[in-house]
Amino acid sequence: MALQLGPSVCVVLTVFIFFLCLLTFAGVPKTSLPQDTSRLFGHPTWHPPIKGNDYNKSDSAIFFSSILMTITGYLAFRWTAHPPATNKVQSNFITGDSPPVPAYYFNRLLVLYNFNTLLTLFAILIFDVGKLWVALGMIHNTTEFAVLVLIGSGGRLKNIGFYGILLCYIFLVYCGALFIDWPYDAVWFKFQGLCFDYALMFTFIRIYFNTKHELKHGDGAERMPLANDEAESDDHAHDQQYGLVSHPNQLLILVFASFFHNVGNLTATVSFDELLPSLLTALTYGITYPAYMYYVYVDTHSTSIYPTKRIYLPSTPGWKKFVIATISICCSLLTVRLGAFLMARNDHKGNGNLSDIYY
Repeated sequence: MALQLGPSVCVVLTVFIFFLCLLTFAGVPKTSLPQDTSRLFGHPTWHPPIKGNDYNKSDSAIFFSSILMTITGYLAFRWTAHPPATNKVQSNFITGDSPPVPAYYFNRLLVLYNFNTLLTLFAILIFDVGKLWVALGMIHNTTEFAVLVLIGSGGRLKNIGFYGILLCYIFLVYCGALFIDWPYDAVWFKFQGLCFDYALMFTFIRIYFNTKHELKHGDGAERMPLANDEAESDDHAHDQQYGLVSHPNQLLILVFASFFHNVGNLTATVSFDELLPSLLTALTYGITYPAYMYYVYVDTHSTSIYPTKRIYLPSTPGWKKFVIATISICCSLLTVRLGAFLMARNDHKGNGNLSDIYY
């Protein structure tokens, strides 16, 4: 019999893990690090001078990823310019007993996510990462926040307080990056961004497994044929025009993309004063976001063996939201601490270096 933990136990256990993560920072002294300057504007950046720095290589890696993101983003924009012509192609978010919500809005937000991240990469080429860059750099995390809220709202942004909360988040992050001094301004920005990166990955994993379970054992296994609000008389006429996907395996593309983005973050955290990790991190953007755009293509150009592609969003009561948020914070803290430990080990200094991380 599988072990099942109640809400109270999960919350207490999560809080305990959170405090354990905080304890890993005990004894880490304040650090004073050299700070590199932007080559174009001369402003201080969020990294020390990079060993063996070669702007020809670093600019090329960022530009290469940007080109891939531009091409795939443009194609995805075209694919989502209009809702699918048939419900056999249209995916729908299912939340409890609520009516199905087309995934069209989610796909459009993924396209916006790609272009917003592309803008932050171009800003790195011009400003380098730092206090000046953060005004543009934070739109990447802002879009991730919007994706999480959209999924938590059943597939559509319908909370009238969302934009107020989003504005408060933007001001909080920016003011922290503005008023906190080096190197902890870089740590603050990196930490809050990692929280959303991990939360997004956990969310996509939950959606995949919940959808797979519902299609096999739950509502999805019973509701064949289509409901009245999903049926169309000419659905079968479109079957030959699209590919066939093994639903819900296309959701694994979202899991892969979010996971690979975290791999890039971890690579940047391991050793940020060297050229190779920064090159690898830049190249991961050329894989992560084209992968998101590939998901958009698969979702808008395929049918399945089911009458309609239903994506079952998992139930997320308040205590589960707390657990997921806290675990994401813990993962972010441990990522930052791992970078501090490895940098101290490599430099033979013995003091955690908390600043060698940026985007």
